[in-house]
Amino acid sequence: METKEAYRALGLDHSASDAELKATWRKLVATWHPDRNPAAEAVQRMQAINKAYQHIRLVREGKLASDAPADSTDSTYGADSPQPEAPAHGSARPQADPQAKPHRPPYVRKVRLSLEEACLGCTRTVRGQFQQTCPTCVGTGQRVLATACPTCRGKGSVRKAVLFGWSWNEEECPDCSGDGRQRAPCEPCESTGTQTVSYRRRVRFPAGTRDGHVLNVPAARHGDLEVDLELAIEIEPHPLFTLDDNGVLRCEMPVNGYAWMTGRWVDVPTPDGLQHMRLNRDALVYRLAGKGFPATSNGPRGDFMVRVTPVFPPLDDPQQAALLDQLIASSTQTAQADDTQALGQWARRLASWQPG
Repeated sequence: METKEAYRALGLDHSASDAELKATWRKLVATWHPDRNPAAEAVQRMQAINKAYQHIRLVREGKLASDAPADSTDSTYGADSPQPEAPAHGSARPQADPQAKPHRPPYVRKVRLSLEEACLGCTRTVRGQFQQTCPTCVGTGQRVLATACPTCRGKGSVRKAVLFGWSWNEEECPDCSGDGRQRAPCEPCESTGTQTVSYRRRVRFPAGTRDGHVLNVPAARHGDLEVDLELAIEIEPHPLFTLDDNGVLRCEMPVNGYAWMTGRWVDVPTPDGLQHMRLNRDALVYRLAGKGFPATSNGPRGDFMVRVTPVFPPLDDPQQAALLDQLIASSTQTAQADDTQALGQWARRLASWQPG
């Protein structure tokens, strides 16, 4: 597969920008990653996608000739490998360090955070596995030996009789794929062409992380590769809070109607824990300053909006009705004894009134 085939594997043409290239690669990875796609061909498709993406990147960076086979993108240039020619003018293309480890395209995975973790920030250990092309056999499942292929004796072709043995044709040797060198099963990958690499990273998620954000984790060595992680953030639904698209954190809670009428204190849940708040019979919406979601990553926290719904007991409850009658009688008696209160003034005016 050459460069044009690499573009074809990603469904792009040579005019695609770097941003389009990366966006297309991410979309294909999200579709074909074996962790998400149970199809039998998912592993092979992922290998082809990553191989094509890495090939195009190296071509665009000038580290690989545009007509080089795509398989060469999975290994570095060594002393025995042909180097790309320098351009006719200007400086020569940079050559890869023979001692450097191959670099894998970013590995994308999803991480779910609670709303409290996203609001306050947290540190999590991210574990997982990914499949990489075997660096020993470069995905072929075979090792090329220095000895000649015993089938074709190093010629790369074998004779095959045709026309009932009256004529012979030269055909590519099936055991060495025509290059004349002997093959042996690749032991590190057990002839599969791929290896499973486990990773474990300690990651700090900043306060104010939003749903849909992508966190880039610096490269670290896993097996024979330098691997970047790209963590796609997903915030879990919360049983008490909602986060608006504009970043406002809200909570709706019922409160006792009598506590609301009399201005009592209630406990309100916030991302930091329970917050003591005094009710006001003239208000249904309250603002708790600095208790909401950060406006920007690691920025100051916004306000927390609380809407209360006063709840009163049903009127047909005999016990509640008796208690209300006692409360009404007691408060009325106290008010009527006070000439400064409206009920007391009304009681005296009513007592002095004689119907005509």
